[in-house]
Parts: sequence; structure tokens; C-alpha cells
Amino acid sequence: MKTFLSSIVLFIACLVGLTACSGDNEYNNEIPGPIQEFISEYFAGEAVSSYSTNGDTYRVKLKSDCAISFDRRYRWVTVNGYGSTLPQMFLFDQMPPSLYSYLQETDNVNEVYSVTRDTAVYTVNLQDDTITYDIDSGTIHGE
Repeated sequence: MKTFLSSIVLFIACLVGLTACSGDNEYNNEIPGPIQEFISEYFAGEAVSSYSTNGDTYRVKLKSDCAISFDRRYRWVTVNGYGSTLPQMFLFDQMPPSLYSYLQETDNVNEVYSVTRDTAVYTVNLQDDTITYDIDSGTIHGE
């Protein structure tokens, strides 16, 4: 009986927590699911301060000032911390392995302030340097 009551209390606590998290964001009904999932995974606990779309591009600004742009297929195009470094888990999951390894080898994993990608290149902005990664050749250049 004690275990049953504990389970019910835990279940109710989870429901209250989910309701509180989803209710404080006025954009939840507007932002497409894949974008919400991306934000939840890499920027957990961050609230959205603005959201806009023009049909081909989706822009989300978080209350921490981080801004993220997505293409029409909901793939991130630009993630800009605007003075804050980007989450390491985002870099680990979303950078090509050789680019992430390069960031590790050069002790720059915790120094990435923004990342942009297109069909040919990833551009990684550090505080005092820019790194480009050519997708076709796999070459990395520091500037």
C-alpha cells in the first residue's frame, strides 16, 4: 500500500511539473515539434522569449539571449550564444566528429560562441578565432 501511494504521489508531482514547464511559454503552440525537441534537448530549462517564421526560416530567441535559426526542414542553421558559450552536448551531437575532435584537441570545446552551417561549410566562432570545416573534404581551417 505504501508503494502504491508513493507511486501516485510521484505521478502527480510529474504531472504538475510538466504543466508548469509547458504553461510558462506562450510560444509552445506556435513552435513546430522538432524545434521544441531541439531546444528541450540542448537548452533544457530555457524559456523562449521570441519566435518568428517566414515560411522557409524559423527563428527562436531564448531568454538567455541565445538565438537559433532553423531551415524549412527544422534543421538548425545558426546557433548564436550572443556572448555565452554553446552547450558542449550540442557540439558533441551536432558537429562532425572530426570537427568536435579538433575542438577538443585545441581546448576550444568550452569556447564556442556561435556555429553556422550550410551545405558546404560549418563555421565555428570562438572568442578570438574562427574555424571553418569543409564538409566535402573534411578539412579544418583556423583563422
